[in-house]
Amino acid sequence: MATEVSYEVTAARNPKWANSEKNLIDLEVDFKDLTEDWLPYTADPTDTNTEHSRYLYTQALNGVYGTVADFVEPTDQDRWTPFFEDKVEVSNEGLVQLLLEKGVITDEEVDSILLETQDFQGFWRKASDTASHQGGRWFGKT
Repeated sequence: MATEVSYEVTAARNPKWANSEKNLIDLEVDFKDLTEDWLPYTADPTDTNTEHSRYLYTQALNGVYGTVADFVEPTDQDRWTPFFEDKVEVSNEGLVQLLLEKGVITDEEVDSILLETQDFQGFWRKASDTASHQGGRWFGKT
């Protein structure tokens, strides 16, 4: 069985339903022992390992942090979208040059040696906070 973890909550704000079932609440939370201010957090009343999750959910449901805003279905702009980086690579420039010099291949045959690939780079979506990052451009970078 996992050990229960709990952080002391200094303050919380901006509660909103995290799903259409209305059984999770998203908030911004200021935890006493963490240096970051206003961390995004999803409170779950069934979280058996995290006391502060249950506490935050109950407090939010009771209106301590204001009215819980309605759940808003994410649009396609909100979702992570895979993006790819197109590349054209030569199998080995030295080998191609040598084959050309030796007359093994012609200039026209060089085109058949070029490899066109598309490498998965991660996911992208429009950032809501463009001042502190690039909208997740390199999230999941391989």
